[in-house]
Amino acid sequence: MGSCARLKEDSYEQPINGIDSAIRYAIENKVKELKLDIVGRQKFKFQAHYNLPMKVFSAHSIAVLSLKGFMLEPPQNLTLICPSIKELNLEKCKGMQTLKIAGEKLKIVVIELCQGLDKVEIDASNLESFSFGGEAHSSCRINLVTCKSLKYLSLRNAQVTDEWIKHEVAQFLRLEVLKLVYCRLLENFHVSNSNLKTVELRNCFKLKKIEIYTRSLNTFAYGGDLKPSQVIIYSPCVHAKLSLSADRGLSDHWYTTLREFLACFDHCKELEIDCDMDMALIVPINVRKNLLAPLYDLNYLKVVTEQKPKNINDLVDGLMWLAPCLSKLSFISNCQEKSLKFEYDIARTIEDDLDCCKLRPIKCWRHSIRKVTMENFDDCENMILEKFLAESALRLEATSREGNACAEV
Repeated sequence: MGSCARLKEDSYEQPINGIDSAIRYAIENKVKELKLDIVGRQKFKFQAHYNLPMKVFSAHSIAVLSLKGFMLEPPQNLTLICPSIKELNLEKCKGMQTLKIAGEKLKIVVIELCQGLDKVEIDASNLESFSFGGEAHSSCRINLVTCKSLKYLSLRNAQVTDEWIKHEVAQFLRLEVLKLVYCRLLENFHVSNSNLKTVELRNCFKLKKIEIYTRSLNTFAYGGDLKPSQVIIYSPCVHAKLSLSADRGLSDHWYTTLREFLACFDHCKELEIDCDMDMALIVPINVRKNLLAPLYDLNYLKVVTEQKPKNINDLVDGLMWLAPCLSKLSFISNCQEKSLKFEYDIARTIEDDLDCCKLRPIKCWRHSIRKVTMENFDDCENMILEKFLAESALRLEATSREGNACAEV
């Protein structure tokens, strides 16, 4: 093999001595990319106890190294010096209590499901991407204090605290992507890194407050319950994605909390909501009477559901109550997107408007919609929506279907 060779060795294809041969061959023939997987299909269970091959870390030819299923016996603290490695992947490697990795050329480090890890420390001033995925209920500490070039950081099941975010993450001046998943100690999330473009927070169950002060942010993703009582995102063009798990009871408290939570995203350029129950997004009429619409300034709302909505009219009405001035409302289910586009006539008099909003400072969606364009709905859905809109929208002049002639009301 030449200097650009790649070598992949799977345990289910070769016996254990084949791993030794592969390592020796890779070093002797200056292989640049080496992948060793002794988990494979677990054809031979004893292979899961193959010792970590230390000599591959110091090999001068190897730039990309991936190890899966190796271990240290007995468990111990380990320091890996990687003088030539640019990308290092460790997956399901056991026996490491603390792991320190150092290398001036390191650009990418990925550590996934390495059982028993208590602490990971990376000393790599040129590191650009670090991903850590611990096992469930892992409390592994992460030290990246010297990684000043970091652009991408993803942590799952790691010991991330408010202080860690405040003191360590703040030092990553080049950071563009930050993802935190199942970080159970996090309560108050505050970042102000000027280059941040994406922030993702999922299943951080103690999270109460989210503050992001960066005008460069274009994507914010959140998954979990409605616990955060305050969400501040100081960015004019953010696209927010929310994955919500609804309470099965769907009490009035759920809907009130939902309204308060969604109000934090009123300024977003686009809001996407993925919910396991479309009924959870339809605030009951009796609850609406005591609340104001939370998303009055939102222009584009996208709703993702697992199944086709059971009652499209109720869902449209519920979503339009949440966001009464939408330019576009989209539904995505089974990888198919359907949309409603709205045109308004705000200037017309509202003296004879519906009784529902006479005493309200903000009128509901029924008062000013002039035209609706329906895209990608089937014929039956089009007919149902046309009838619903004609009966509900006070000033509707016309509806149209994508590619079809305009249907006068």
